[in-house]
Amino acid sequence: MTQFLQEILQQPEAISATADYYASVEGRYALWSLVEQLRSKRRVVATGMGSSYFLAGALGSFLARHGIAVAVINAGELLHYEIDAIDNDTLVVAISQSGESYETANVVAQLRQRGVIPRLAVITNEPRSTLGRAADILLPTVAGVEEKTSTKTFITGFQVLYIIERQLAGETVPSSVWTELSAQIAATLNQRDKVLPYMLRALGDASYLQFVARGALMASASQSALMAMEASHTPAQAMAGGEFRHGPLEMVGPGFVAVVLASSRSVTWSQTERLIADVLKFGGRVLLITDSKDDIATADRLTVVAAPAPSAELFPISSIIPVQLAIEAWARETKGIEPGIFTHGAKVTAIE
Repeated sequence: MTQFLQEILQQPEAISATADYYASVEGRYALWSLVEQLRSKRRVVATGMGSSYFLAGALGSFLARHGIAVAVINAGELLHYEIDAIDNDTLVVAISQSGESYETANVVAQLRQRGVIPRLAVITNEPRSTLGRAADILLPTVAGVEEKTSTKTFITGFQVLYIIERQLAGETVPSSVWTELSAQIAATLNQRDKVLPYMLRALGDASYLQFVARGALMASASQSALMAMEASHTPAQAMAGGEFRHGPLEMVGPGFVAVVLASSRSVTWSQTERLIADVLKFGGRVLLITDSKDDIATADRLTVVAAPAPSAELFPISSIIPVQLAIEAWARETKGIEPGIFTHGAKVTAIE
């Protein structure tokens, strides 16, 4: 068993550990502090790199539901091109699994060199890291040690975002929700030997993977594409379903593979169904990850995998589990690559 797969299998426990932290006095206080800042600041900037940047986008989607406009800016671009948009009245939400990402940490350092001291909230799996120590408000994930391509830290990061959104709505997520989600993830993992052959057949010998989603699910689609590039060395891209029709649909033909992440409870489910039908019509293959296989008609070149979730809002966590399993097995069995091994870089990017 690869270490990458071991970390994938540890995710139910990571969900439970993070839930326990935010049920504690310390966790509840951190949430309260952040919500107070979100409600009082006229400008909010969310930033990160890689997986953390994708989570920043999901945060923007969540906060928009509460009338809070968030500027989601890649930390590398923020550092060199947009840092003047931040002043002392800005709330910066910095997301970094390691708390040491070069660009994100240097955004904070650059601001302090300029004498600009915004409020800083940090979401990280390493509270004692550079960013963790700099935080005014620290929101840790409790994913445990992770050395390979992001799995545990991504889903627990998303979990924290959902808890923040519910806190803004004046609600506390019941512990039963996390118990249910953890059990559903465990069930998906336990059924991997049954569903992997279908997913591997859908991926086939593809030389490029197109991931498609909408809304907060774009974080999971983007992370899936990054995971495909890191773990299987295969070119991949994530794109919003609506955007995919604006030109990229012309790529579709025999050999084209789209991995679609969509909840049947989404407000854009009907649009997703039409897009899938068009990809199939033009000769492409589709691997659809959804919350329920009920009422989905079978079709040639369509593979459907169910990843149940307590709600559509938490489906981004459930949906990425089958993708993780598929990429790990696909890299080993089809590409002949040990997934999660960094040959040109490292888990934590320390240079620019």
